[in-house]
Amino acid sequence: MLLRVSRFLAGLVLGVAIWWAATPAYNYVLAPATQLLLHADRRLSPLVLVPQERQIFVTSATPIPTATIPADQLTYNIILLLALFASNERAWSLANLRGLAIALAILFASHCVSLLISIESTYAVRQGAWSEAHYGNAGANFWLTAELVFRIVGMFGVVFAAWWGLSHSKSVST
Repeated sequence: MLLRVSRFLAGLVLGVAIWWAATPAYNYVLAPATQLLLHADRRLSPLVLVPQERQIFVTSATPIPTATIPADQLTYNIILLLALFASNERAWSLANLRGLAIALAILFASHCVSLLISIESTYAVRQGAWSEAHYGNAGANFWLTAELVFRIVGMFGVVFAAWWGLSHSKSVST
């Protein structure tokens, strides 16, 4: 048990270091991938996502207001993912590393969805008259609730589900 806790703490420290150092570069991948998802919403399809260090600046050539999304607040769950995979027995085994790679792909997809939800919530709630004209109360409440639920439960739920499923399945552990 003490060895597992030690591995978890080592993974936690490594996760913090990787997240802190890689976030600015990661945002250069996250922004264009999420940009593709924005095309599904005709109101937000003209938006352009521009990575800037730990944030993503949202701009447009149309009269849509600009916004700044703190992207690092949407991606820090990678720290927990790395800590959980580090706590597994035989952390450097091919099976564990394969599970981690799959979990990282799942986490990337969740980061794209999380950024999309955060953008929708920002435009639904925090853009004054523009928000009221384009969303209304029901839309604003939906997107604000979606953002809160994802940030409080979803971003950690994705990590635990990916870790549990990929660390405890027969295909990964054999």
